[in-house]
Amino acid sequence: MTDVPSLNPFMTDKRLQRGAVLPMMISKQVKTPVQVMVEHVKSGYLVVSTEVKAEAMTELIGSTVRLRWETESSINTIDLEVVQEQLLWPIKLLALIPIAIGVEIVSNGKRGLLSPDLLIKVPYKVMGARPIEEKGEAVMLKFSPTRLVLRTDGYVSKGDFLHLSFVIPQMNLEVVGMAKVVEKSFQDTQAVIELIFTDIHDKHHQLIKDYYKKLSATASS
Repeated sequence: MTDVPSLNPFMTDKRLQRGAVLPMMISKQVKTPVQVMVEHVKSGYLVVSTEVKAEAMTELIGSTVRLRWETESSINTIDLEVVQEQLLWPIKLLALIPIAIGVEIVSNGKRGLLSPDLLIKVPYKVMGARPIEEKGEAVMLKFSPTRLVLRTDGYVSKGDFLHLSFVIPQMNLEVVGMAKVVEKSFQDTQAVIELIFTDIHDKHHQLIKDYYKKLSATASS
């Protein structure tokens, strides 16, 4: 008998309490996160609400969605299936059941940030920004498997979601993912932003882990 995923491990997490807001990724759509608010949670289902626009009236029944958030000690990922939706204009209620759950323990946290050994340029797109402000390019200052620190001339605010890509040196492989700006400061005339990944393919995430492991081994030798 197949084990049924349960939300019990997250019932006390503040990110799954009623009123909490999370980015939700929808499979088979443009990788733009949808902001959802937690309305009700039990071990076997989750009800969220989201504001919809007339041009975004896509039916989600049967779709797979992903919630992903980070704490100081872990990265939590929940894949869910949309089993019911109800439109109360302009709010849509979604009933979700968990189909897969992942918890990755983070032992290094912020203290484990490393500088890349070669220059890495990071083109990005600010989701929801005006066309004149949405695209930019940053330089990676530090990174870990869960966080990036970038320097940019572009206009980026704390709380923004960025669709970004970069090529890992010597691997010649592109990493693509979504990340949220959690910190912002200034260095001279440029912005220094810290991001956490909110959605990234496992294969791309493994590339970052491998590069990080390689640099860690070099630093300790």
